[in-house]
Amino acid sequence: MASVEGQRSFYAAALAALRFVEARRPTKRRFGPDADATWTAFRGDLGSSARIDLLLRDADAQWPGSFGARLPYGLGALAADEPFGAAWVPLDDVDAEELWRRVVAGPAPSSVRDALTRAAEAWGITLSPFDLGPIGAADKLVVVGPSAIAAAIDAFSRGTDLDWNDQVFAVATSPAHRQLAILGAALVNASKATRLVNTDGPSTQVPRGARLVASADASASDRSTAERVTQG
Repeated sequence: MASVEGQRSFYAAALAALRFVEARRPTKRRFGPDADATWTAFRGDLGSSARIDLLLRDADAQWPGSFGARLPYGLGALAADEPFGAAWVPLDDVDAEELWRRVVAGPAPSSVRDALTRAAEAWGITLSPFDLGPIGAADKLVVVGPSAIAAAIDAFSRGTDLDWNDQVFAVATSPAHRQLAILGAALVNASKATRLVNTDGPSTQVPRGARLVASADASASDRSTAERVTQG
């Protein structure tokens, strides 16, 4: 199970992305005065930890696989529609309240790139500029490294003829890199989860001819896996 520090990073990154997608198409049920009033009427004895988990469960249902812990932490025994599972230990209410206040204190991320930057910073990752090159609707990409993953998410969020679920395979093993990749589905408003390949994962799911896109901040093992799956 995740370390406490890892869990704090996970929650901070997830909420940063959720603030962006909510600001993009406001529902008024997640953040803001209406959401606060609804929570106050509903909460009973529940604290901020429960509020955050309920929000992420709701968001994970809307953007499957994007906001839960199942994919970042490799909780493979869970059903595809279960984001956390019974073994997951949420933040305690003191940490959750501190995180919630910090997240809602400032403005929501103003762009996909801003949301990605904040999510990466939650894990102590600094994203570097990365040039993907031209991307066509028929291209298949194997992306590895947080900067490459972020650049792909940003590009696909702006490409009207591009399909995140069909064209992108993210090689990511650490929870930080995996979470950044899965948030991509929500940030580009995709209907299916990001397709992940880790260092122990099968390579048959990656089609022949897929182009390797690797940034310098990729781990050595992830880059090796990405090279292997793109070479067939």
